[in-house]
Amino acid sequence: MMQEANLRKLRKSTPSQRRSRLDQALSGQLDPAPSQLSLADWLDFSAIMVENSYGCMPVPLGLASGFLIDGHELSLPLATEEPSVIAAASFAATQIAHCGGFTTWADQSIMQAHVYLNDCPSDVMGRFEKSLVQLTSLCTALLTNMKSRGGGLLGISAKHLDDTCVRICVEVNVCDAMGANLLNSCAEALRNPLEQAGLGKVLMAILSNNSVDRKAGARFGAPIGDLSRAGYKGLEFAQRIVAAWKVASLDRDRAVTHNKGIMNGISAFALASANDTRALEAAAHAWASKSGSYQPLTRYWIQDNKLCGEIELPLAFASLGGAVSFHPMAQYNLALLGRPDARELARMAAALGLAQNFAAIGALVGEGIQAGHMRLHARRLAWQVGARAEQIEGLATTIFEEKAFTLGAAKKLWNTDK
Repeated sequence: MMQEANLRKLRKSTPSQRRSRLDQALSGQLDPAPSQLSLADWLDFSAIMVENSYGCMPVPLGLASGFLIDGHELSLPLATEEPSVIAAASFAATQIAHCGGFTTWADQSIMQAHVYLNDCPSDVMGRFEKSLVQLTSLCTALLTNMKSRGGGLLGISAKHLDDTCVRICVEVNVCDAMGANLLNSCAEALRNPLEQAGLGKVLMAILSNNSVDRKAGARFGAPIGDLSRAGYKGLEFAQRIVAAWKVASLDRDRAVTHNKGIMNGISAFALASANDTRALEAAAHAWASKSGSYQPLTRYWIQDNKLCGEIELPLAFASLGGAVSFHPMAQYNLALLGRPDARELARMAAALGLAQNFAAIGALVGEGIQAGHMRLHARRLAWQVGARAEQIEGLATTIFEEKAFTLGAAKKLWNTDK
């Protein structure tokens, strides 16, 4: 793993210089290294990953720096196409690091698979109890390797969903894996035994991505006297943060955008490590609705002269198996992080989500959200009209200062500068 101090030095480097330095730091850890793969290699790789492939779609990779998580300095790799995500996360992380950083936690990696039965007899629960030893034996045999790693089957239960539909739940500690294949295999293995035992007719067997037993969280406490933004200082700024969070707790429309901003960071981190972004997002939004009304995933309050922030949500990250172990860039990014386990990844993701949210709310109640976006938009315009390398920053600054935020106006500035 490259030291955080060395990663910070990369800020003033070009993208190719950063990549070269990172490649050197990870030399010998990856075979082959992603940089050694040709376009033809990536095309072959895409054909293995998905059906009817015809290429790969590059997504920018960047390092969100300045994180202090449980006493460890970290830069987190994010894969995102959205401007300001990395800058905002880094800005908030640096602020919070000066106040002691993030404290995080994570549950055990417990997941569920479900078998749904229709046309169940009235004594289905009694029949289930009589079959439980056989069902447990079947699943235990499938999970031998997982048990050797400290996980395995935790239990099998049954629940009535209505008068004729019953759900059989298989609960498994999947350790550092996402566990999808194992969970689905367990569920499928129970189909025939359940029907043969007369519990009903199997409708479907599938894992659940509603990973409520696989939560992670983070919190911070920032002294009010250290807070300021856009002319708002101390207590006034802290109160505006809390007031903005309260709006999200009262207004579903705002809560959706509030939580989307949180997932800007978490989903980008998941994509960089080849984790399942769709599963993470679905579970997060389900968790936000657990009370019956859609709520923000974070919470802010003022206590002991500090602005306190906290986040908790299901975060089913994996550090091995599936695309995580197969994708060269996922392995590269995990190596940058020092090969964390699944729970450590989840804790990093929780801190990242909280940082992303704190940055977004701070901008909203401070200078507004558009200033940062428009600076990044100016850089895109500079590239579109032909600026390259060191030319981009100079032209982008002119575009921003002149408020020339159309392609035509940017072209005029570019032609004038030349």
